[in-house]
Amino acid sequence: MNRPLPARLTLAALATCLLGLLLVPVPAQAADYVPISGAGSTWSQVAVDAWRADVRASGVVVNYAGTGSTDGRSQFIQGTVDFANTEIPFQNPPEPGQQAEIPSRPYAYLPIVAGGTSFMYNLTVAGQRVTDLRLSGATLAKIFTGTITRWSDPAITQDYGKKLPDIPIIPVVRSDGAGASAQFTKYMASQAPSTYCPFIRSKLHLSGSACPSVSFYPAFGSSKAQNGSNGVANYVSASYGAGAIGYVEYAYAKRINFPVVSLLNKAGYFSQPTAGNVAVALTRAKINKDLTQNLQSVYTNPDPRAYPMSSYSYMVVPTTTAAPFNSDKGKTLSTFVNYFLCTGQQKADILGYSPLPKNLVLAGFKQVSRIPGHVASPAISQCHNPALNILQSAPQPDKCMKLGSDCTVSSTTGQTTSTSGGTPTGGSTTSGGSTPSGSTAPSAGGASGGPGGSSAAVDPLTGAPAGGDSVTTAGGELTTAAGGTPVELAASRSGTQHALQWLVALMLALAVLAPPFLISRHARRQR
Repeated sequence: MNRPLPARLTLAALATCLLGLLLVPVPAQAADYVPISGAGSTWSQVAVDAWRADVRASGVVVNYAGTGSTDGRSQFIQGTVDFANTEIPFQNPPEPGQQAEIPSRPYAYLPIVAGGTSFMYNLTVAGQRVTDLRLSGATLAKIFTGTITRWSDPAITQDYGKKLPDIPIIPVVRSDGAGASAQFTKYMASQAPSTYCPFIRSKLHLSGSACPSVSFYPAFGSSKAQNGSNGVANYVSASYGAGAIGYVEYAYAKRINFPVVSLLNKAGYFSQPTAGNVAVALTRAKINKDLTQNLQSVYTNPDPRAYPMSSYSYMVVPTTTAAPFNSDKGKTLSTFVNYFLCTGQQKADILGYSPLPKNLVLAGFKQVSRIPGHVASPAISQCHNPALNILQSAPQPDKCMKLGSDCTVSSTTGQTTSTSGGTPTGGSTTSGGSTPSGSTAPSAGGASGGPGGSSAAVDPLTGAPAGGDSVTTAGGELTTAAGGTPVELAASRSGTQHALQWLVALMLALAVLAPPFLISRHARRQR
């Protein structure tokens, strides 16, 4: 007769326990981030796409469209994007034939990543791909103004050291407004004015001594215009691109394992756009007060390692909450920027770029503090930026990479030999020529695989070290794991949170339904 009481007590205790479990606090939800959008540079897009794939796992959604630097700046002015990426500042006064770019909302320039504007080419000799082409800036200017039209031209022979087939040159330029076009034309205006200035004055119908750089490259002769860096890279590397040469950020050539020109520098050496050579070249860059770049001294850097056409890309960020921006978006944007200024720079070399030097990272942190709703930047000591190490350990060029050296490089075997009858100098070449004696040859495309100039095998599609960890996101983007201490992001725990929510719901149902059911059943058994 006393049995029902313990049963009721037991059921009551069970209900109490279940309700008690409901009061256990659920782990705090990961920080919420409002999605943001940007547009612009394709020069920096390979890096931006890798970075935004990295942070997406932490709930930071950054949408980005590589539409060209000029379009990115235009969209920022129109208020259709939260930020823009570009290699050149807003144009006011504008370049000839274009409108002045005058944003109505306050903004700041913020450095993203450094790199080299490279020249992909598609040449074969006796059925073998040429991978060791060397050219001077003066010769490139003649190619991209229609003065030189065939690969057998004596100027090319003099730079390269041997004659190439007598086939037409197909210069491939950008059809859209591009930072790469602006950077290349700025270089030509500085280093090959006698060739470039008459050309651009004629194309734009300018008078006097005007010699502007332009982001919209004019059509000429047999040139082919392609949209975006991918368009240029795809045309040059295609089977129908035999004889073609086009300018792209080095990352586009590196990820498909395609050769790029070794460019003659002020010291008289032919240099590749590796991370180390770019870092060396940019030690002569003059940074304007607004963090934009003056590259005149980069073009003439006397270091024999310097790649002359080096520069960096930057982001245009809003500094007020004028539409379409707000403080919530500022939290997302600043979190993303803090990531790529620190941890993101660790994969710059792998992707075909060069990491930002410390002074630009610190300058970037100052700009972050101007973004409404910003998250505080980490201490520079927590960034582990590899730029300094790359700068210090960038290898000196092989003596055979000097203009007029008594060495020849086989375009079929890549072996460097002395024309005076000596033995090979040691090391073999790829697209960038030879490596220092005793060092490891760089990977195809001339990329230095690491700070010491030695290289590991790389995935020809992603640029990632072979055997390294890579992740394909839902959007089809590839990202590579990088070492070092990352900027801490609020981790996404959505899967765990969903499981806990279902468990809590189940407990609640049991707490409400189970006691009456069990008590009723127990009472029936006692009758």
